[in-house]
Amino acid sequence: MVSDEPEPLGERTILTESDPEFLTELSEYLDVLASPVRLSILSYIRTRPRTARQVSHHIKSSYQNAQKHLIQLQSLGLIRKEIGMADELENQGQPIFYYVLVPGGLDHTLRSLALFSSVGKTAGDLSERLQSARDGLKSIMPVTGPRLIVTNGPKTGSMYDLNRDIYRVGRIEEGWDGTSPEPAILIPDDYLSVSRVSRPHAWLRRQDGRWTITEGSSKGGTAVNGIPVLHEPVYIRDEDLIELSPGPLGVDLLFQAGIT
Repeated sequence: MVSDEPEPLGERTILTESDPEFLTELSEYLDVLASPVRLSILSYIRTRPRTARQVSHHIKSSYQNAQKHLIQLQSLGLIRKEIGMADELENQGQPIFYYVLVPGGLDHTLRSLALFSSVGKTAGDLSERLQSARDGLKSIMPVTGPRLIVTNGPKTGSMYDLNRDIYRVGRIEEGWDGTSPEPAILIPDDYLSVSRVSRPHAWLRRQDGRWTITEGSSKGGTAVNGIPVLHEPVYIRDEDLIELSPGPLGVDLLFQAGIT
């Protein structure tokens, strides 16, 4: 039987919440992303390269104000300035500066925000601002398919797309030739506590459009949002944190459901 009851979120605390310099930088980072005007600019530039003048007309603001917004978006590595040829009639064929999206920039920023959110509550109103920034970016570039993002250890930020219905999850075993009845999500040997593929740490399965995780009789155990997975499969939802062998030698995986 699969448990369908909502699991309470863990009360993990961000490790850096006592670091005022980190919190200041995070707050400034979120300030750039939280602006509806800057989100509108990102959406506008996403369709094609734009000049600062075109951006100013789009946001119905002065050229100088548009430039300020563009500079802030550049500071996060989301857009960059390039030289191209003007296509407007009055300047056609003349060299001109355009702003374009940095390839992968939006996705990288979404993953960075997911990493911040996965470690739990932050001080003050930062949690709400994190979620607001993530919602804004998702409205521009939604996650189109289910995936797992590694949120700790040497492979932090690595991503696994889930395009099959069942996966074995664990560390690769020496001599394993990669053949198995099911596809495998292979965790590097840096994560010493995660069971090997031949005896998978856990199983991921898609059932009726929803995903479950099942413990694979591992030594270190499996948890979802800090709640141990026992004998029955557990449904996982968007933004759930899966912990394989909770602790410094295990691996934490953030689940993103994507568009269903």
